[in-house]
Amino acid sequence: MTTGGRMYDIVFLALARDCARTVPSALRALEYFDSSGLSVHAFIGENGSKDSTRELLDHHLVSVVDTSAMGAASNRLERMALGRQIVADHAKTMNARAFAVVDLDEPFLRSVNVVQLRSALDRLGDAFAVAATSAPTYYDLLAFEDGGEEFIGLDDRIRDSQRNPASYYSLFRDTIYPAQERLTSDADLWCTSAFNGLCIYDADAYRAGTYLPAVPGPWICEHITFNRSVANATSRGMVVDPALVLPMPAEHGRRTLPGFVWQRVQKLPGKVLARLGG
Repeated sequence: MTTGGRMYDIVFLALARDCARTVPSALRALEYFDSSGLSVHAFIGENGSKDSTRELLDHHLVSVVDTSAMGAASNRLERMALGRQIVADHAKTMNARAFAVVDLDEPFLRSVNVVQLRSALDRLGDAFAVAATSAPTYYDLLAFEDGGEEFIGLDDRIRDSQRNPASYYSLFRDTIYPAQERLTSDADLWCTSAFNGLCIYDADAYRAGTYLPAVPGPWICEHITFNRSVANATSRGMVVDPALVLPMPAEHGRRTLPGFVWQRVQKLPGKVLARLGG
């Protein structure tokens, strides 16, 4: 069901917490899309940012959604699913041709142009969604599933291996980096689930999906739960489009052992502060 009023080409959906570094570029991108003839709006869920994220989101192209209920979740996967479902429930009644889920932790939208977005919109129909790829390699393994290649449980392996630096690096070198390279292609990659920073959904297909699991069980990546539900509802697949390219976040790129160790050392202060509630 949709409400009356303006028809939007794309309604962007995102979660934002402590994203003051990237929100300004996302807003400039929305303004660029809008001034270039695409009718756009964004629903952004904000949850207790300690920087200026909330204030920055006060923009005529943005509706801020209170996602504080995420705080009741017992783990990160449950928290992300709850947050995305709250935002989806607010946005689904909008008159829109498409909904685009985007990761605001990275300045992805500034890398996308109107031609790419229009091309992706034109692909909706055969596919229930069009996901971005990234360069130099595809990066988001946890959200990918195609019936053959899937990575459920990889997050547990990553977490468990962090106790041993050698095992941690070996997991990336022997499993994660090769898998990222396998999913990097100049051709369409059809699958059941993908995200990789930006995913554009046919509006009716998006409305048929849910981020919450149908039956109790271990929480998995919310994008897989959602995309499975849409695939089941529409009997269609989705495609990773080689023409919709985002920059791969630097922390996900292949590194030698010294570079890998240095990257992890740089993250330690943030992890300590997070445990202390800072």
